[in-house]
Amino acid sequence: MAGLTLLALLNPRSATYAVVRALCDQAGGGLSIVDTSGRVLMGEAPAGEFDSSVRIPVECGDATLGFVVGDQAHASLVAQLVTHLAARETEQRALAGETLHLYREINLIEQLSEQLAAILNLAAVSEAVLAQAQRLISATHGSVLLVDKSTGALGIEGSFAPPAGNGDDTCGALAPDSHFAASVLERGVAEIVNDCGGDSRSRGNECSLRALILAPLRAGQRTAGLIALASTEPDASYSAADLKLLNTIALQAAAAVENAALCAEMVDSARERAAYAAELQAASSVQQLLLQSGSSPTPGFHVESVYLPASEVGGDFFFVQPAPDGSLLAIVGDVSGKGLTAAMRVAMILGVLRRETSHDPGEILFSLNNALVAHGQLGFATACCIRISLTGEFAFANAGHIAPYVSSRELETIPALPLGIVAGQNFELVLGSLNQGERLVLLSDGVPEARAESGELFGFERTAMLCSKTAEHIAATAQQFGQEDDITVVTLTVSE
Repeated sequence: MAGLTLLALLNPRSATYAVVRALCDQAGGGLSIVDTSGRVLMGEAPAGEFDSSVRIPVECGDATLGFVVGDQAHASLVAQLVTHLAARETEQRALAGETLHLYREINLIEQLSEQLAAILNLAAVSEAVLAQAQRLISATHGSVLLVDKSTGALGIEGSFAPPAGNGDDTCGALAPDSHFAASVLERGVAEIVNDCGGDSRSRGNECSLRALILAPLRAGQRTAGLIALASTEPDASYSAADLKLLNTIALQAAAAVENAALCAEMVDSARERAAYAAELQAASSVQQLLLQSGSSPTPGFHVESVYLPASEVGGDFFFVQPAPDGSLLAIVGDVSGKGLTAAMRVAMILGVLRRETSHDPGEILFSLNNALVAHGQLGFATACCIRISLTGEFAFANAGHIAPYVSSRELETIPALPLGIVAGQNFELVLGSLNQGERLVLLSDGVPEARAESGELFGFERTAMLCSKTAEHIAATAQQFGQEDDITVVTLTVSE
């Protein structure tokens, strides 16, 4: 895996870049971030040779990625932040690498995953899991036991064992009332028992087992059940490698069990599913009405708005309202998350905007940010808010959103964190003016992030070229290129 570089960490399109840039700006300028070759990645190039006392290294493990140059206090603070972000990124890469290595190492587990993906029956899932487990780990007995969601009782969903031959009612490796099973479910941790007869938890047929290995079926925060393998062979013994392998099988099995259980619930509740589909359609209709009601008549201005959700309900929002002095207020944003959760966040944001009495873009984003932080569980949102007068003068503030365009020119913005992350954040205004005939464009990232079948992004260069066109043309072009996310476009011109 390629080592982390400062250039990759401070990609201008990343959230990391916005956070570091915001901190540098709050420090009052005069800071620069350079890599080990001296190339400037953020800020202005240091003038002449700079003293080592103001050249703070950014380190990741044993490697120095670059330096923060500036006054001691501010440079140290920024270097600490970048070092922390580099460590977090390295940890995430390492975790991804370990997971990828695990799945590549065990080819049979991949085959099991593919097989389970096509099975939507709990009994068939259990049979497939036990068959694959028996091929990989030596066992004479096996069981898959699942927890009933409604009662919490443990039951046998699948098992194998040699014929008893003496009339005994065998149930595989473990019975539902097994103390071994109860222990694993309670702790949620896999276990090896290489002397079942000498373990005080053994009862009934379990006393005849020589070795036993168990792994919980963990589905998110819930333990859906467990898988157990056992052997009656005199020299049977399970190892840590066996336990790791069974845990991997259990991971695949847990996802399949959840899918199969969900399918069974859906089949048994067709009426509820139909009702949910109707609710989703209703939510889409309500969201469209909310967005439409957020746009009032705008005398003195020509406003066009297009909203194309990627699914039934989306996470973009826009709001257009005239101010008492005849100026126009507009905001376009994008909430985190998808589906009904995102739709609920959009509804909450539109409610806050309707109650807002200020017409200053910075104050509006300030209030909206505090409202999202206060709710806590609503995630975050990006937004750009602008106010434009009848003479064309405008002021806008940006909270981590795509910058607005005037015709085909992207406006410079002052970096700031998205809404809902830090309470009390201030949003500075950028001032400008709109000439006669010029079009101001606010849009969401669904336009530049449209992706063709070849994988090519629509990109910011194409977006800039489009921004002299109508809202309908911009949205339709991005959608035809390959829509992947919600697309929102709002265009504003001053009427002649």
